[in-house]
Amino acid sequence: MPISENMVQEIVQEVMAKMQIADAPAGKHGVFKDMNDAIEAAKKAQLVVKTMSMDQREKIITCIRKKIKENAEVLARMGVEETGMGNVGDKILKHHLVADKTPGTEDITTTAWSGDRGLTLIEMGPFGVIGAITPCTNPSETVLCNTMGMLAGGNTVVFNPHPAAVKTSIYAINLLNEASLESGGPDNIAVTVEKPTLETSNIMMKHKDIHLIAATGGPGVVTAVLSSGKRGIGAGAGTRRHWLMILLISVRQLRIS
Repeated sequence: MPISENMVQEIVQEVMAKMQIADAPAGKHGVFKDMNDAIEAAKKAQLVVKTMSMDQREKIITCIRKKIKENAEVLARMGVEETGMGNVGDKILKHHLVADKTPGTEDITTTAWSGDRGLTLIEMGPFGVIGAITPCTNPSETVLCNTMGMLAGGNTVVFNPHPAAVKTSIYAINLLNEASLESGGPDNIAVTVEKPTLETSNIMMKHKDIHLIAATGGPGVVTAVLSSGKRGIGAGAGTRRHWLMILLISVRQLRIS
């Protein structure tokens, strides 16, 4: 049977995915050996992100969307190769869905009104550094979707990905930071550790600089986050896309008499 151009392209993408799986995570943007170091790096990046204009944040998000589309097949193949779950075609579609449909800064609005009791101004502001626990199902899709929504609100993210999907997650985190740097933003808008474990998850959830925890996963993970004593958002993998964007922004109300 003659070899078509599509067959060649498919083989190339599969080889690229396997090469990325085989690569060591050290040295990539946003990847640290120690969870405390990762959180500190995200904290420094957030000091920059929170001062950026909406247009600057949207510029980074636009670049992220572009990179997701360019890497959709590699990310899809990596996810299947590493976790053994799902199929490449569906995962390619999911990455394009994340790129096209994840809301950005357009969901962040300011409301003001006046009356007999003065002026009321409601602004949406960042939580700061958000801790996120992600699953082995759709690992890169979750990392990418979460970061775009969180970054739009002026936050940075510390991920503790599922150990069974760590290399795919790291690839996505590296992609996010490359997009930020290429768009004039800081490195470490999204960070993680080389070897995520239950211990690194506990460090993240208890750390003083983590102001909100978001978890996508099974009932055990969600319950742990919601009972952590911090603000938390937990959802199963099938519901994450629509709850994330609005809720990952704190609301400050200023009343002027």
